[in-house]
Amino acid sequence: MTDLHVHTAFSFDSEELPENYIAEANGRGDKFLGFAEHYDYGDPLGGDKLDFSAYDKKIRALNGGDSGVKILKGIELGYSKNAEKVYAGLLNEGNFDYAILSVHSVGERGDCYYPQFYAGLDKTQAYMLYLNAVLQSVNANLNVHTVGHIGYITRYSPYEDKRIACKPFMPIINDILKTIIARGICLELNTSTGGTCDFVPEVELVETYLSLGGKNFTYGSDAHSVKRYKQNADKVKKFLIDRGICAVYRFEQGKMIKEEL
Repeated sequence: MTDLHVHTAFSFDSEELPENYIAEANGRGDKFLGFAEHYDYGDPLGGDKLDFSAYDKKIRALNGGDSGVKILKGIELGYSKNAEKVYAGLLNEGNFDYAILSVHSVGERGDCYYPQFYAGLDKTQAYMLYLNAVLQSVNANLNVHTVGHIGYITRYSPYEDKRIACKPFMPIINDILKTIIARGICLELNTSTGGTCDFVPEVELVETYLSLGGKNFTYGSDAHSVKRYKQNADKVKKFLIDRGICAVYRFEQGKMIKEEL
């Protein structure tokens, strides 16, 4: 099961060397490893500082080595309405193996990571802002391959009950999941959760996706340091197998490739 959501020092919020991930993957016997560096267009805090040329050059050099691990060149796009045209052009020209579409920021309120996002908002108001942005993102005309960490907001929200798979939110969650399924995009199971659960989306949300006919998954640790590479991969694998899902997917040059569990 390939980890498709790994960040290195090419991302603004990581200092990890790509070579350290490769050494770890090689030690585990992994044949593939997916780097998905951040690019959040217009982010005032540095999320749009990816050096695309240097990133591409590094991937080519690493794949020219003899580690035995094939590096997949991915990108994680932080969605905003203003970024759609930029992202469409980037995906047409960037020669990526795959693209993850995620929501980190919501309009002028900024990134859900920061406490000021929640100022003056109760849980329903904050989560609906986030979910409306996710729905807008999955409806965007972008050639992406997987939708990243639905439930990102639950990592950082200040509310006692952090769950997103709750009755008030299920109508819009259903719309999001139906759109993902209709478009043939994969749903990422992301194991960076802030310790509230084993992965996001939450179990109830993933089971809703399955009940609607969804069956295409990717796995991502969202590691920003090598110590988190493939975190909880065993739990994701067991969860899927227990529910009759026998494969996840990786991508090479945009092609969807099944990985049996």
